[in-house]
Amino acid sequence: MNKSYLKVIDEVESPATAVLDEDLTTELVDKLPSFDLSHVKRLTNHVGILQHATYITPNYHHGYCIDDNARALILALMAFEKDPSDEHSQLISTYLAYIKYMQLENGKFRNFLSFSHLFLDDEGTEDAMGRTIWALGYLLKSDVNPSFHRAGRELFDRVVPHLYRLRSPRAVGYSLLGLIHISERSPEDAGIKELINHLAQYIAEEYRQNSTGEWSWYEKIISYDNAILPLSLLKASLVLENESLKLTAMESFHFLDNTLFRENYLCIIGNESWYREGGSPSKYGQQPIEVASLVLLYEEMYNITLEKNIQTAYDKFLFVVFWKKQTGSSTL
Repeated sequence: MNKSYLKVIDEVESPATAVLDEDLTTELVDKLPSFDLSHVKRLTNHVGILQHATYITPNYHHGYCIDDNARALILALMAFEKDPSDEHSQLISTYLAYIKYMQLENGKFRNFLSFSHLFLDDEGTEDAMGRTIWALGYLLKSDVNPSFHRAGRELFDRVVPHLYRLRSPRAVGYSLLGLIHISERSPEDAGIKELINHLAQYIAEEYRQNSTGEWSWYEKIISYDNAILPLSLLKASLVLENESLKLTAMESFHFLDNTLFRENYLCIIGNESWYREGGSPSKYGQQPIEVASLVLLYEEMYNITLEKNIQTAYDKFLFVVFWKKQTGSSTL
């Protein structure tokens, strides 16, 4: 291991020295770079968005996956909300078409497609299905071309029966977020609300089965995209007006917050060995996906509680921009 790499490790492991005021959110938002989809468009072709890039160059070797196209669909829908342009509408069409192409006759989804258009799996994971439900839910609540709604609803209706059999907590969490989006658009839909309750109760039961006095979590391990679990349960509790679910979500939020923030700085659990009950959090192999879901969680928590310390934590996410203006891509 060379000296320059060791220096980087030392710098990363050193506690952050910046002290942020509690009312910096507006100032920080004003300083954020303008919204730019350059890198996303660079990775997107007529099939969908590619999984990987080598620096800023698309990497064709890894092809496509439904996880990334579901995420890209949400991003394109958000962009369309800000600017309902033909360009953003075309991105929506591209990502939605990929999802449609990957749906099986039984309603489930494949995940991976090679650059040469060969299916690489017979059936995707539950997590991939959940992320797809999240994206379809966001589509169905958005004000877009009615044809997109009809296509999205057909995909959604075919997969719904499988949601009752989900066992992955994250897949359930992702699905809940999508269902909650649909409920926001159609609050009178009793079937959607019943499914939200079913999935929320499943997550809550996982919490009851795995939490102890010092371990307030849904599994015996904290691994990846962790914020999705308290976030989805919290949002579900508001839709269902269920205080018990809300309490569980709040308890797990505070446990995660205490786990991830050390000495006033964020330290994501690494994927080297994750963090098991009774063990120590892994430092290395931290996943960028964590930050995005944490932003959503802290935003939701602040909107509910208006606690200043939560706003301060949210400000910290805005303080560091992993983005390069020249390319529109991550600086990492």
